[in-house]
Amino acid sequence: MLEDDKDLCELVGAYLAREFRVDRVYDTEEAKAYIQRYDYDVALLDRNINGHDIGLELVDKIKAKNPSTGVIIISAYGTVSDKIEGLNVGADDYLEKPFDNDELLARIYALARRHNTQNIMEIEGMVCDLSAQSISYEGKTIDLSKKESDLFFYLLRNKNKIFSSDDLLDALYLHPEELASSTIRVTITHIRKKLPVDLIKTVKTRGYVIEI
Repeated sequence: MLEDDKDLCELVGAYLAREFRVDRVYDTEEAKAYIQRYDYDVALLDRNINGHDIGLELVDKIKAKNPSTGVIIISAYGTVSDKIEGLNVGADDYLEKPFDNDELLARIYALARRHNTQNIMEIEGMVCDLSAQSISYEGKTIDLSKKESDLFFYLLRNKNKIFSSDDLLDALYLHPEELASSTIRVTITHIRKKLPVDLIKTVKTRGYVIEI
């Protein structure tokens, strides 16, 4: 979620975090860094960032990185021409400020359904929801930390592909150069202890993979 009004960003982000994992950013450069590093099911973009109508520039970057990412423009620019402009540059939806949080949530769910036809994966009794990044087994939720969840679902979304530790550090962290080389190995060890099924395989000298 890109919104330069920090109070609004925190309030809406906290509301959405009850249902989703939410990254909150407040300026365009930070948003570009997150877009480069991560894949998202849905991105929320304000148009007016620090006094400049710049939010629309990010739509192309998001769609080029991952065409399946849904984009919702949230903006005080609410004329018909504003909305047409936003949709014409590639946004999937346009919501005028002020908006109702419940309406935003409903639009996110609708957009996620349109862009992700295979959100749910069942693997050896584990039910994995790729949109919510949640896992359940025999009706009980399995709690992973955010970094554990990001790593597990990154491998799951890219199943059958082998990633080295450096690949995963680059994909999942904004400043991988500041982390110990053992970070990925330690995180995977923690994931394996929490999951009832050992899905993450180690390929000697090459890295890690989820084979399905």
